[in-house]
Amino acid sequence: MTTAVVSSREQRRPADHYRLGDVVRSEWTKFVSLRSTRWILVAFAVVGVALGILISALTGHAWPHLSPQSRANWDPTNNTLAGLIPGYLLIPMLGVLMMSSEYSSDAMRSTLAAVPKRPLVLAAKALVFAAVAFVVDEVVTFAAFLAGQKVMGTAPHATLGQPGVLRALVLSGAFLALMGLFGLGIGAIVRRSAWAIAAYAGVVLVLPMILIALPGHAWRFGPLIILGNSEAAVRILPGILSPWTGFAMMALYAAVALVAGGVLLVRRDA
Repeated sequence: MTTAVVSSREQRRPADHYRLGDVVRSEWTKFVSLRSTRWILVAFAVVGVALGILISALTGHAWPHLSPQSRANWDPTNNTLAGLIPGYLLIPMLGVLMMSSEYSSDAMRSTLAAVPKRPLVLAAKALVFAAVAFVVDEVVTFAAFLAGQKVMGTAPHATLGQPGVLRALVLSGAFLALMGLFGLGIGAIVRRSAWAIAAYAGVVLVLPMILIALPGHAWRFGPLIILGNSEAAVRILPGILSPWTGFAMMALYAAVALVAGGVLLVRRDA
């Protein structure tokens, strides 16, 4: 009887009285019920760990043949975290789909009818996505690292207690979550899945290659450059952003995309 009363009260609650917690629970249900969510996260986990092991084994096998300079720059943590490369696309793709799939299925009209406060909808989606992506990214990052270090053969290994290693692992997983939030923001801006994924690829993959060919050091601010050479590295090369500066830059990218997406979400029709 109590359940029926509570359910009845929830049904009578005006749409504009929904709170953030209510919308978060709704978005959580939608997000985890999508097959695309499960398949993308499983693919990232399997491929990320397997690729980390493979790259670690290959680089470890090459250790006896490396030059003294290459040995001096040896970074076993960075070598293993190269297995996160699939996440550069898979996690942001999931962010894009979390937003754009509702437009393609026309479910966004129902969502906005139930929750007229549109910024609240985007905020709930961002919170749900950030929580799931961060946990999964960290699990995959640590799993790839621990497994990869075991197959490096005679090459020097990295341990969690060494300076910079734990920081590299935690920031790498968190950085991928921010890339996913960037994809979520682009999904809110573009709305069509294919075009939004193409826009993300253009900004993250193509634009840095163009910047490298130009004078100056603008290429340093590309997300992939920051992730591969700063967040996931223990030995930071000269001219590369520091790990925390790079992390703040990615947070800025995600914030700008989400704010722009939120503004357009309010101004445009569903």
